[in-house]
Amino acid sequence: MHQTQERGRVQWRPRRLAASLAALGLAAATMIASVGTATTAAAAVPQVINIAQTTTGTSLTPSSVGLSFEASSLSLPGFTSGNLATYEKTLGTSVMRIGANAVDRTFWTSTGETAPSWATDGTITPVNLTSLAGLAQASGWKVILAVNLKHYDPARAADEAAHAKAALGSSLLALEIGNEPDLYPQYTNNTAQYISDFQNYVAAINQAAPGVPIEATDVATSPTGTMQNAFVSYETGLGTPNISELTSHYYPLKGAGCGGTSSISDLLGTTTRTNELNNATSAVSQAARLGVPAVIDEGNSAYCGGQPGVSDVFAAALWEIDHQLVNARQGVQGVYEHGGVKQCGTTMPYTPLCALTATDAANGKLAAQPEFYGLATVAQIGTGDFLNVDNPAWANVRAYAVKHTDGTETVVLDNVQDPAVNGPTTLQLNLGASFASGTRMDLTASSLSATSGITLGGQTIQPDGTLPTPTTTGFGIGGNSFNVTVPAGSATLLTLTPSTGSTTTTFVGGLSGKCLSVTGASTADGATAEIWTCNGSPSENWTVNPNGTIIGGLSGKCLEVTGSSIANFAGVDISICNGAANQQWTVNADGTIVGVQSGKCLSVLGAATTNGATADIYTCNGSPSENWTKR
Repeated sequence: MHQTQERGRVQWRPRRLAASLAALGLAAATMIASVGTATTAAAAVPQVINIAQTTTGTSLTPSSVGLSFEASSLSLPGFTSGNLATYEKTLGTSVMRIGANAVDRTFWTSTGETAPSWATDGTITPVNLTSLAGLAQASGWKVILAVNLKHYDPARAADEAAHAKAALGSSLLALEIGNEPDLYPQYTNNTAQYISDFQNYVAAINQAAPGVPIEATDVATSPTGTMQNAFVSYETGLGTPNISELTSHYYPLKGAGCGGTSSISDLLGTTTRTNELNNATSAVSQAARLGVPAVIDEGNSAYCGGQPGVSDVFAAALWEIDHQLVNARQGVQGVYEHGGVKQCGTTMPYTPLCALTATDAANGKLAAQPEFYGLATVAQIGTGDFLNVDNPAWANVRAYAVKHTDGTETVVLDNVQDPAVNGPTTLQLNLGASFASGTRMDLTASSLSATSGITLGGQTIQPDGTLPTPTTTGFGIGGNSFNVTVPAGSATLLTLTPSTGSTTTTFVGGLSGKCLSVTGASTADGATAEIWTCNGSPSENWTVNPNGTIIGGLSGKCLEVTGSSIANFAGVDISICNGAANQQWTVNADGTIVGVQSGKCLSVLGAATTNGATADIYTCNGSPSENWTKR
């Protein structure tokens, strides 16, 4: 923050010299938050990403990240009795869609009828819907339920709708009529017949289950393709559309099941990214014609089940982050990743979840696959409005910014480069506003092809579906720009706290006339707070935030009482900001700084005035060693 002054101050003591010299590589009002070395970061000229404090008009919502399953899953006992609900809760509260190709091969009956020969994926009964309702209640997720259109039977679909309404109640978000009808033989070159059949289903369902929303069309082809165009035009003519959202499916690549040979570089490449952005834009544009949300309620990395070695490795997690965010930023209001609940290796490679053994599959004991980590990362961002971002580095590092209702912002940096042949990337973030501090969380693995050893904030998703609280690293900003280094093949979430209501200052002891600082200009957790002759060192700068934290200008860490002690003479140090009570302070107009947890004053041990005297807390008594002047 004081680069010119720092270089001219030869009186700094030797034990601070090494740390001080490291700080000299930082640009004015910047901080490098990097797993690489400061030397490496300084050697490269960083590309500049500009984040404007203006919104795109689109948002990341609780229902942005959802899941899609085959209708046949309902007949599997483990689907509703295992740990799926916990995995869903790890992602927040969203939507699970039940349908896909299997809806064409499953048979609904509420009267115990014998299934026809085409029902090769099982029979669904009211018992299954009751179990589904239990899953929805346990997870807090809503349900989109598909009914069979390929085997035309509006009355049967209406009966299922009535039972679904009764069983699911408010958990039933919508009904889906058919799956990818643009691929049904009866509708090839006959979109008019599809529209007629669809409207017959709507009439039957409205009579049997009034008030249940219906979505459409779940086409497999482009949102602006022949069927979707014709359907939207028809619905426009109704005056008020009879659908609640316009749906479509999207898979950017061809999977091995259809002869595909897609690679990791294809998945993470610019062509795939551009195609995804264009598809999202088309979906939103079509939905806008009807004034309803656009939702991609089925999709994943590659159709026909995915591509082994691509869809089921860490690269898919990095792709998933970008896939979710580019769609949400463009205005798509939900992207539901398709998967299964069967044994790994027997189900589609792209599934976010699968069971490690046949026994686990029978019991519904699922395990997180690499792609699920991408979904979990997006869930960690939280909800908010997208900000406009100018990112010239987008081919290598995908960047997004989301502003939350509490004024904080989360910047997402998704480095899709292969770490086997690329080093870390250093970027300069121009924020368009002043920020006091931030925290960093990383999604990492050993390589793009890794299938294990993936961590989010140092944590792994547990066998029961929970994610322990990810670890974050705090850092200071104290301005409107800073540098950050992101390793290739990783993603970083930076949550920034604005400077509004914050003040950056030095604290000068009333008795000593010396500045509150950190021993040796250290940035390590547990480094001791002390006093030293004021010399402009960044370790003497402190940001006082409205939430009661006091953050070191060099370390980006919080001033705290060591060990959460409330005893007299308890030491004071710095540590990663974690919201604990021992990191909360009240800076009073009378010059005292009082610990919220202890109720005691920040002081100097023994009322010493010598350089290196350590800070402590002590019962407030009016001593001048408890008085601090901001300047």
